[in-house]
Amino acid sequence: MNTKYMSDYGLQTWAYYLSMSYPFDLDYLSSDDRRYNIYVATLIPKLSIDEDSIQFFEDYIRFDVIVGTGEHTSRETLDISIFLDDMPEFDHRKFEFDYEKPRKAMVFTGWEKGLVELNLLHVYREDSKYYLDTEIVYIGQAFGENGERLPAEELMSDPTLQKVETDLLREYPEKDLALLLLEFKSQLLEEIDSEDEDLVQLQELTKNPPLELNNQILDATEAAMINYFKPEYNGKFNIDFPSVEDYGLHYHSVNVQVHSDIMGLKLFSKEKTYLSNERIVSSHLLSKN
Repeated sequence: MNTKYMSDYGLQTWAYYLSMSYPFDLDYLSSDDRRYNIYVATLIPKLSIDEDSIQFFEDYIRFDVIVGTGEHTSRETLDISIFLDDMPEFDHRKFEFDYEKPRKAMVFTGWEKGLVELNLLHVYREDSKYYLDTEIVYIGQAFGENGERLPAEELMSDPTLQKVETDLLREYPEKDLALLLLEFKSQLLEEIDSEDEDLVQLQELTKNPPLELNNQILDATEAAMINYFKPEYNGKFNIDFPSVEDYGLHYHSVNVQVHSDIMGLKLFSKEKTYLSNERIVSSHLLSKN
């Protein structure tokens, strides 16, 4: 391909769908939460419910969430009305509940339609007035040896992620490991107008924007994110951070957006803090071949 025309093109990928879960809780995710292709291992403050603070009202449950441990502990009172919103026929005041650990969930039993669960991590993200400090420590792709997408509940069989989890439990006992699961979409940022026959391959690539997500685009997205955040464990497991250019792209730039604000997350690494309206940019990616 004659790449002199490609300088007018930029590739944009953005996280179309986001979910977050503790590793041991992956099998409880809904089918929608399992459609991701990149995962991010993160450290978050430990969350716990102050059991003595729980109060039941007709339309909501009130309790205090203890955030963090030791000297870095804070407290926030939450009013949770998800039962009224999602299951108006369920009266939480009429049923017994227990705490399921380590899942940090309130589980109500005795209802004719089955167990009802209040997941602390999920409700805290949705109802807290504060952003959850979320430190990125590893970024990887969720695919098996044969290129098949891994279901969420099988992700923890990934040997790299198992090693990350083991190290984190030893190095950061005051934190919890949580997985941010991302599904990406992609599109071209610009178009050019030319009738040159050298653009036949280019037109084939761009005739149906948004672009079909493929391994090359995912590789470039992962590389851009790793180079931006420089996560601690990507550095430990790889001698060099991957380069977007290594994937043979002919785009002028790759722009990645995560929109973590919609999940109430403050994303950062030891190297970089991410603003939700910021683009992760890898530029000047024209192939030299």
